[in-house]
Amino acid sequence: MARTKARIAPDLTRRLAAGAIRDKVERISEAVADEAKNRAPDAKRWVATNGAEARPSHRHADGQTIPANVPYQLPKTEYTRGAGDDRRRSGAVGGRWVTLTAVDLADRPRDPRLPLHQRINCECQSVIVRGVIAAATRALPTHVRGSKVKAVVEVNFLRIAEAEFGANDTPGLHFLSLAGSLVMARRR
Repeated sequence: MARTKARIAPDLTRRLAAGAIRDKVERISEAVADEAKNRAPDAKRWVATNGAEARPSHRHADGQTIPANVPYQLPKTEYTRGAGDDRRRSGAVGGRWVTLTAVDLADRPRDPRLPLHQRINCECQSVIVRGVIAAATRALPTHVRGSKVKAVVEVNFLRIAEAEFGANDTPGLHFLSLAGSLVMARRR
């Protein structure tokens, strides 16, 4: 008669339970990511339509693609006149536009809240870009460490936190937190 021995690893039960938990949590995080994709806002893109003729702050904003509920950021500019002795020596009349470290906020080109010099004769456009935020949304791999499980759904997109939570008098959309709440409510 032959005998066999099998050794069962002491942590086998824990590892089996962790695998089952990981699978469930991964399904939940993927469902949250899918729901977030469905609820993700559109984006908008600033387009400086007159190229090199556009004012420097508008050229700087050209191509800026952000969530549609968030304002564009244009470098704040200020016109400075020539100063006393320097002006007399050089024969310069007038001054020049200087870019400051602050920003002007605008929902669109020619936004009434922009200073007059930022909006008058502006030929720029704001173009809606659909689906780019949804495409930047994904569930990361789930990690189990001991009795803790970590699942993350991320959106890798410029200024997405402002879109989610709000900023600068802009209300947040809360599309990520709503996606999580809806998925969890369905599982109860």
